[in-house]
Amino acid sequence: MRSAVLSLVIAAVAVAAAWRGVAAARDGRGSMTTPPSPVIYPAQRLPLTFSHARHARLDQVTCATCHRDTATSRSAVDNLMPTEAVCAGCHPIDRSQPERVVAGQPPARCDACHPGWRPGLPFARVHVPPPNLKFGHASHRDVDCRTCHGDLAGVDLATRDDLPKMSVCLDCHDDRRAAAACTTCHLAGIAGRVRTEFPEGPLAPSGSLAGDAHDTDFRTNHAAVARAEAGYCAGCHAESFCADCHAGAIKPLDFHGGNYLLIHAVEARRGSPDCSACHRRQSFCVGCHERSGVARRISDVPLLRFHPEGWASGGIGNHGVEARRNVNACAACHRDDFCVQCHTAEPTGMRISPHPPGWAGSARCDAMVKRARRMCLRCHIGEDEARCDR
Repeated sequence: MRSAVLSLVIAAVAVAAAWRGVAAARDGRGSMTTPPSPVIYPAQRLPLTFSHARHARLDQVTCATCHRDTATSRSAVDNLMPTEAVCAGCHPIDRSQPERVVAGQPPARCDACHPGWRPGLPFARVHVPPPNLKFGHASHRDVDCRTCHGDLAGVDLATRDDLPKMSVCLDCHDDRRAAAACTTCHLAGIAGRVRTEFPEGPLAPSGSLAGDAHDTDFRTNHAAVARAEAGYCAGCHAESFCADCHAGAIKPLDFHGGNYLLIHAVEARRGSPDCSACHRRQSFCVGCHERSGVARRISDVPLLRFHPEGWASGGIGNHGVEARRNVNACAACHRDDFCVQCHTAEPTGMRISPHPPGWAGSARCDAMVKRARRMCLRCHIGEDEARCDR
């Protein structure tokens, strides 16, 4: 129990450290210029004709005039949208007179606020789903509304784009003035980690904090972020999540992009990423190459020549030199039994020795036998043959 709590504390401290200094580029309303996450702020329906800017210019109207319950709201699920009764405090609304006009008074016609309304037909309802966050306006009642929502004096109908982004929260929640653990604001899931699965989709970092945007490239390029802030990753992921890819028997099928088959040779030769971390060369790689005709094994599949004429006989480009230099490159296409057809000590084979002159009885031979005797037995079938004094 103590280690679990310690892990959560370390994760929180690491996240707080990653958050410091993140107040990145902002527009005139104090918000990040990128749109907010549709998972944090689900899609809204606002079939309204309304101008925050026009109301903000009125001396008698403040934010609390319309959003009356904000001072006592302690949950993000509270509906703080103004009701018709609130609007009727200024607008002489009368449902029995849907087309009412009062001289010198604010508009009262139904279609003045509800575009498309027709007598006898219901008007489209406003739908503002609660955010997937923990937040209480009452805890922030001493903070000016503009600090989080920006200056709406130049905005007509405010939307989810005017809701505060994470950078705004981090101006205060930097672990010095206010708590900075992820679950201070984000909903908690299993074992106190951040909940990442929602009906609106998965919650993933945008990359603004630690360069960790979870795009298609992040699956292959996340090592630097993981090494720099392991506790940061632990805020959302359990160790089993990492182990399922790095040590699991079943690998994810969506790791590579859709056209990776056409370009994988470049990374395979370079060794980055290491193909053998997930794939067995002698089964997965060689098997695919054989089925596609790049390597010879299945007689009814035409061979697509890879090496130049004379390669095997040592004419053009001595293949023995290349094999000694990087035998893994050969193993990408050829199985052991392909090489053994020529390099075997059995009477039925061609008995072509892969060893240089003076190999038998040499110190290198003795070292090879001690280090990898099984390799010797691929060609030297009997135990008495796998000796360096022969």
